Amino acid sequence: MPAVERRDWRPMHDETIRSGAIGPAFEHRVLSAARTLAAIALITLLVMTLVPFPMGYEATPVESSNPVNKYGYAFLAAVALIAHLLFTDKRVALTLLRPAWLVLAAWLLLGSLNSIWPDLAFRAALFTLAAMVAATGALSLPPDARAFRLCLTVMALLVLGLCYFGVLFYPAAAIHQSFEIETQNSGLWRGIYSHKNVAGQVMAALGFVAVYLWRCGDRKLALLIGLLSFAFAYKTGSKTTLALIPAVIVIVLAGRVFGSRILPVFLVLAAVTLLGLMTLGSVMSDTLQSVLDWFLPGTTFTGRSDLWRFTLELMQSRQWLGFGVDSFWPGPIVLTAEPPFELAWDPRGIVNAHNGYLDLAIAIGWPGLAMGVLVLVLLPMKDYARCVAGRDNQVLADLFLMILTFMLLNSFLESFLFERGNPSWMLTWMSVVGLRLLARHRLQQDAA
Repeated sequence: MPAVERRDWRPMHDETIRSGAIGPAFEHRVLSAARTLAAIALITLLVMTLVPFPMGYEATPVESSNPVNKYGYAFLAAVALIAHLLFTDKRVALTLLRPAWLVLAAWLLLGSLNSIWPDLAFRAALFTLAAMVAATGALSLPPDARAFRLCLTVMALLVLGLCYFGVLFYPAAAIHQSFEIETQNSGLWRGIYSHKNVAGQVMAALGFVAVYLWRCGDRKLALLIGLLSFAFAYKTGSKTTLALIPAVIVIVLAGRVFGSRILPVFLVLAAVTLLGLMTLGSVMSDTLQSVLDWFLPGTTFTGRSDLWRFTLELMQSRQWLGFGVDSFWPGPIVLTAEPPFELAWDPRGIVNAHNGYLDLAIAIGWPGLAMGVLVLVLLPMKDYARCVAGRDNQVLADLFLMILTFMLLNSFLESFLFERGNPSWMLTWMSVVGLRLLARHRLQQDAA
């Protein structure tokens, strides 16, 4: 990687606001306040989603495209681009033009040509990229570290407030009901989100935000956000979330005890590799399946193993080029397939593979998955290890790594990678971008 001059990042901040650059100090404060409010709105909309209380999964990604989701995220992307043009320092903006990111973006667009609905798949890929651009804007507007913490705090409180409001006053939407398809989820909380698993993932991220605020000295707010988020995560009934939250905190912060950045990277990579071998690896290799059966007899990951085998068989015809974004599951190749007789249930009509990595391979092929692993796993680990020295940078890098690690591990059992409008994906991508910036630029200190 070529050397890049390390400059202050406020986060992703410009250098246009210097002493006397735009006028009196009052105008400076007004502009900073306006930017902070805009950043709060942007990050809150990305995490809250543009359509709260959707009451369940949409039927099919292609047929049920919501205009608010499509054009709303395009609008947020436009806001982010304007923010970059007006406020982002040139060298910081160039940091965002990472070659691997651009290659993956092009791959998503070109992969749409393989879809049976190329125009719809291309638009889906385009809106996915728009949401990713919007996420970078959430990091560009706050004028300093304190403002960025304020953005995270307000976002967390608004999301939590609306989720608890729904549970109390709109339970039909905020709590899974017995008449829904997944009757086993009856009574479990989902808040403003479509499913308890999505809510659990967001609550975990808010819990990590609480840890970050605590380490920054905002103890009361950290305690409030932490208690509310962990309590809500418990009521979602998501065992994966409840198990991963403490594990991820230990994995990331363990290295700090020894003053090392390499140890967390090693532990994260080991955890991701191990879970990958246990899940997808076990259905692709008889040897790994035997090892899994020896350690955990009868493990099927709640029936996911059968679904993955069914998926791997169906995708063989285009396993190197993929089927395009949002084109496989609602397409005839799945709906008209003959399910293997040994399956305990019929996977036809399901909306994803319940494995983000497998769904990425379905969309853009195995080479595309390799590029995705590079962008989402390997490069962020390198960025974390190269984080610019300084407590503010290191503490924020720990937050991003905790969120990213949790989402990467969760992606072996759930599908949200590169899913536009999915708050879990927005949090994942913001963490990737944040680590990239912290590896190249120093976070601007709090304004006096």
